[in-house]
Amino acid sequence: MTAAATHGGGPTGPDTDELVGRAEELSGLLRDLDAARAGRARAVLLAGEAGIGKSRLAAALGRAAAEAGVQVAVGRCLDEGGAALPYLPFSEVLGALDRAGTALRPVLHGLLPGAPEAPRPTAGDGDSGRLQVFDAVAGAVRDAAAAAPLLVVLEDLHWADRSTRELLAFLLARLGSQRLLVLGTYRSDDLHRRHPLRASLAELVRLPAVRRVELGPLAPDAVLALVRARAATGGVDEATLRRIAARSEGNAFYAEELVAAGSDGLPGGLADVLLTRLDRLGPPAREVLRVASLAERSISHDLLRDASELSAVDLDAGLREAVSHHLLVADPAPGAESYAFRHALLREAVHDDLLPGERVRLHARLAELLARRDDAPGVAAALARHALAAHDLPRALAASVRAAEEARRRHGPAEMLAHTERALELWSAVEDPERLTGITESALTREAAWAASASGDPERGTTLGARAVRVADLGGDPRARAETRRDYAMRLLDSGSRVDAAVAAATGAVELQSGGPPDTELAWSHAVLARAHLSADHAEPAWSHARASLAVARAVHDTAPPADGSAGYRDLSAVCADALITLAFCARMEGDPQAARDRLAGAASLAAASGNRVVELRTVWNRGVSFVEDGLLDAAAEELAEGARRAAAHGLLWGGYGLEFRIAQVRVDVQRGEWDAAVRTAADVDPTLPLRVTGLLAVAGALVGVARGDLHDAEELLAALAAEPPAHDQAALLQGVVGAESARWRGDPALAVDRVAGALGVLRAEYPHHLGELALCALGAAARADLAEAARTAGDPAGADAHAGAAAGLVDEAARTAERGLPRGTSVGPEGRAWLARARAEAARAHGDTAPQVWDPVVETFAGYGDLYRAAEARWRRAEALLGRAHRGGPGTDGEADRRAAAEDLAVAASEADRLGARPLAEAVAALRVRAGDGGPRPGPAAGGGGGSPLTPREHAVLELVAHGLTNRAVGERLFISEKTVSVHLSRAMAKLGASGRAEAVAVAHSRGLLAPRE
Repeated sequence: MTAAATHGGGPTGPDTDELVGRAEELSGLLRDLDAARAGRARAVLLAGEAGIGKSRLAAALGRAAAEAGVQVAVGRCLDEGGAALPYLPFSEVLGALDRAGTALRPVLHGLLPGAPEAPRPTAGDGDSGRLQVFDAVAGAVRDAAAAAPLLVVLEDLHWADRSTRELLAFLLARLGSQRLLVLGTYRSDDLHRRHPLRASLAELVRLPAVRRVELGPLAPDAVLALVRARAATGGVDEATLRRIAARSEGNAFYAEELVAAGSDGLPGGLADVLLTRLDRLGPPAREVLRVASLAERSISHDLLRDASELSAVDLDAGLREAVSHHLLVADPAPGAESYAFRHALLREAVHDDLLPGERVRLHARLAELLARRDDAPGVAAALARHALAAHDLPRALAASVRAAEEARRRHGPAEMLAHTERALELWSAVEDPERLTGITESALTREAAWAASASGDPERGTTLGARAVRVADLGGDPRARAETRRDYAMRLLDSGSRVDAAVAAATGAVELQSGGPPDTELAWSHAVLARAHLSADHAEPAWSHARASLAVARAVHDTAPPADGSAGYRDLSAVCADALITLAFCARMEGDPQAARDRLAGAASLAAASGNRVVELRTVWNRGVSFVEDGLLDAAAEELAEGARRAAAHGLLWGGYGLEFRIAQVRVDVQRGEWDAAVRTAADVDPTLPLRVTGLLAVAGALVGVARGDLHDAEELLAALAAEPPAHDQAALLQGVVGAESARWRGDPALAVDRVAGALGVLRAEYPHHLGELALCALGAAARADLAEAARTAGDPAGADAHAGAAAGLVDEAARTAERGLPRGTSVGPEGRAWLARARAEAARAHGDTAPQVWDPVVETFAGYGDLYRAAEARWRRAEALLGRAHRGGPGTDGEADRRAAAEDLAVAASEADRLGARPLAEAVAALRVRAGDGGPRPGPAAGGGGGSPLTPREHAVLELVAHGLTNRAVGERLFISEKTVSVHLSRAMAKLGASGRAEAVAVAHSRGLLAPRE
């Protein structure tokens, strides 16, 4: 791909001029470019006041990049007063990539310059559509950068629309090992305290691959060199040049314009200097510039011709003069026949110098011309702006409504909101606005309410929804009144507040439509009312209205069945899917999970038929989660894999449900013992993506790594993820579980306690009674039990009691979570019950209660739903308790039976650990078997020399515990033998090693490699 093919016009500026005074800044950008070419993606945010040289520096970098074989794609933002075409700069970038041969996903075709009209998104599909666009743009950039290094330049971000700002944040958060450099420029002097870019910048500069560069004034000698270079053929004397350099105050553009004016005896304002240059031009050139100043970016040749009303000869002469004086530049993109000002300040100066009447006349002329080509992308928004400036309110209103519809089709709800609100402001000032726009005021207000909610402002959405109700009531049309009430209820449900108001609004919608013939609108009103009742915990009316919705839909289908694939068919499918989802939740509340899953399956099929991706993926997700909750792991794995395939087919790979399904797949495969499959899924990532995107999948895969003993890798991953706070509840949960288990297997239960506390703190701050607390509390109790046992061994009963008390507190917290952290009417599933049972068993261990039966429900519940690894862990602990009871003896105990039961538990645990490759558990089981004296394999280093170890397994176990400072009595308790037997084994070991005492025996064993090295 050549630079010309992808430059899209490039940052404007004198292409042949040498960059002056910016060698250091350019060197820094070239270093960033070199890093990008080497596979270390970078982003630079270049700030500076207007005219300071940002575009010139960007152009210099673009030329250097193109010379080095780097692709260059440029996009510019426009000053459209918050109502720009969504994603405009990225549209230009995508156009460049498309021309160069990068394959674009279908969702992006509607964003390409000159693309045909995209289909209207399905209702409720706003967030999914935006995620598709974001994921697809990031994918296109990655694909282009994989083919050859890529420089993306985004100019004038201070004018960026909200959708562009959010897409930029999405893209920069995914910088990893792509061969990509993103350079964004913006005017720092335009960023007032409440400027929307400020908040975006604050987030972006925190990203590790992003740096901000503030471009300051040129140094005095650099300014002087610049003006000398510009005046090389102008005949300006040296003294004047020095005065010009001083007056410019380091602003390169100002200095150039002073030189071009040919004198320093000019008014001090930059605008005055710029306008003085225009005085030297002929009338055709001045008219060309006046017309061009009304366009926010480039203006096409034919539009300039028609608007200026110049003859062909005069137009060509005027254009040639404006270009030769470096006031206008021609767009070098292939096939482009348009012109733009060399610098935005030039356009602003010319535009602001127009007389009021002249400005209105030109805007009116442009509006008239644009109205003839209203079907082209972006024209409606421009037409609305020009018509409003020309005081042509009817045309501005109609164009604003069309611009809002275009923004919705391009998945830009924030820009849609701006257009709809402008239309609503004009509504009362225009005669017969409904005839003019083809929409009622209440319907337009409903559209604005949807846009507000979809763009992340649910409170504004509810306010506009309430206004739509009031407007519809004034009109008196029952259908409109019902529709506005139903939509208002949906906005209230979106906001998550005032559920009672949502019930009242939806009830009003149903009442207004009752008595008439069945139609899809009535079905929707029943469905929304059912959803509102469900949110209000009214199970019976929720069930009733969901069934009513399906009955109405069935009557509509039987009366006048819509054609397959038609809009009516899709709408009918969507309402049936919505009602089935409510019925599924009702069935779940009634304790019938299979009926719930059946209804969700039906809803998924209907949602797919309706084209509603959000509902389709949500239903598959809920089915998968339902299988997990009921302990049906194989069915859950199948359903989640299907969800991942559907998400990928919809273009959601690394955002939204695309990532959620894959993480859930890993977790389910871990539980059902398919660890190799879990590792493959966790490792199947785009290697160019950064850890902040793939980290959640990686830490899910680390569940296997820790269980297999890859503790160093797990700790490195946790350290990398700790650079940023968890942005997701699952991130906090998984990091807490992996961190606690890694610490415990490394023999650091105190660190495990800290990690559990940290994860619980994050979850409880955002999600009170999160069911993930059950696993964390159980692991925290296990760590406390380890510490309590160590304290008792060290003769610290007070410390043991403190840890036991903390373990009991964790059990209480887990019990509260199991009771309160559930959907209404449901009970905790088998996994939750298993973790709660383990928390209780670990707390008993912390208190010194070694009754084996406390581990029975742990083993049975984990094994009952298929998590054989967790069951094996519990068997290990139960065997330890059985052996302890056999050792202690006492009334009513059968030591031999306990030893047989322990041996059986250890054999099963060893077999499962061996099957999974769970090395830490296998070693713990082997060590317990050695302690029990059952002849099992003993852990520890191989014996040195060729003759093997002279010690028996029991003698080795005794000496190892002595090496850790335990007394004979403590050794006996650990090995389930008497203190006297310990003494016998120790005496034999000393004799075999030729040692005269305990300490010497330990030292000799270490020197001969019979014991693990001292830490």
